[in-house]
Amino acid sequence: MAKRARAGELRTLVYFRRAVRGVDGEGYPLTEQEEPVFGLDGAGQERPVHCKWVNAHGAEVFSAMQLQLREPATLTMRYSPKIDSTLLVYRRGDHRPYEIVSVDNVEERGKWLEVQVQRKGAAR
Repeated sequence: MAKRARAGELRTLVYFRRAVRGVDGEGYPLTEQEEPVFGLDGAGQERPVHCKWVNAHGAEVFSAMQLQLREPATLTMRYSPKIDSTLLVYRRGDHRPYEIVSVDNVEERGKWLEVQVQRKGAAR
């Protein structure tokens, strides 16, 4: 995929959230909650990140089927040290999350990230 993108190509808005699991006073797990990674803006809305979103196509589809990935996509975005493989990704207008498969700091320069995602599925 593209290892960089022009500013005009960063038109897809995504939200990164961290799953927070707590326990109550007796040690029982509480319900899982999600926190926005980039915080809230002045109006109390979650801050989006602009990225280039490319769904898998061509030969990538067959290799994704072999790896049993569900709806794989590649995100190219500006570098942020807050992004890691434990986060959930939500595309604007889509309420079903994606999980991060891999994060690549392109050429270790700290300018671009290439993030591989797949649709989050139920546990087996």
